[in-house]
Amino acid sequence: MIGLFSLAVLYTLYLARDLLLPIFLALLLSLLLRPLVKGLRRLRVPEAVSAILLVTLLFAGLAGAAFSLTDPATHWIKRAPVVMHEMELKLGDLRQSVETARSASRQIEEMAAAADQDIDTVVVRGPSLAEQVLTQSQVILAQAFIVLVLLFFFLAGGRSMLEQVMGAMPNLEDRIHYATIAGTVQKNIAGYLATVTLINTMLGLATAGLMAVLGMPNPGLWGVMAALLNFIPYLGSGVSLLVITIVSGLTFDNTLAIAAPPLCFVVLTTIEGNFLTPVIVGRRLTLNPIAVFLTILFWGWMWGIPGALMAVPILAVFKILCDAHKPLHALGALLGGKTPA
Repeated sequence: MIGLFSLAVLYTLYLARDLLLPIFLALLLSLLLRPLVKGLRRLRVPEAVSAILLVTLLFAGLAGAAFSLTDPATHWIKRAPVVMHEMELKLGDLRQSVETARSASRQIEEMAAAADQDIDTVVVRGPSLAEQVLTQSQVILAQAFIVLVLLFFFLAGGRSMLEQVMGAMPNLEDRIHYATIAGTVQKNIAGYLATVTLINTMLGLATAGLMAVLGMPNPGLWGVMAALLNFIPYLGSGVSLLVITIVSGLTFDNTLAIAAPPLCFVVLTTIEGNFLTPVIVGRRLTLNPIAVFLTILFWGWMWGIPGALMAVPILAVFKILCDAHKPLHALGALLGGKTPA
């Protein structure tokens, strides 16, 4: 029964990902912005007004970033089909082996064509990469609108909703227990998200500045990419490094100039990953690196890149819930150190 229930939960999470993704993302954003709502409430600003203000500012920031980065991102997406050809020309010595393989492939194709001269061939052209990205962008925009609407409701009515749930519990001890859990989740996850967002923003600004100094095209685009992908521990910085290396190889001809952008980015991510993040974030939440990596793989498999981005906060919430329930203390200890109260 437990196995069947687990399979049913996994299937539901996968099948309902388009519905659950905006809800999860709005919940995480509400935890991040909740301290600002509390601060404005102390200034006698109603929560609904605070929610409208914060959602409007968030929408303006996202719209401004999308407007400024759409053209360079579209340019590189359209160039994607020829990137491999350009990289092949840059690789030099490997080009001969590639040409040999292509020649052998053409010979095989000619032999096959000679054997089947009477067979008509129909080539079906699929959508281009740019068309696929455009279609996916429309889905992302629709989900972003849903996230903003849900975020408004969570910020404007989340506190009253939680109070109603707590008030419906007949046992005073249960009310105190679950109110403490809710407070711990809100405090630690909000602190974690705010800290990581600040660190990643600094990394993105430093990356954009270095890329501009080194002469890379569209430095702002690579800075935003580095900041966003760095929310995925271990894997995100590797993807950013790969993209920066490819762009550098396509942009410059000198070996030193090609190596400078990726090497500088490695220095930045080394400082961030080995000094800043462990010292600052480790004070709030200590998670097992193996558990983090497996969680990223799982949610990335279930929900793609958005799932990988939300994997660590989801793991952190689950660990806090484990620490708050005695039967799950062993699992919480396996996931990381003791959660601070």
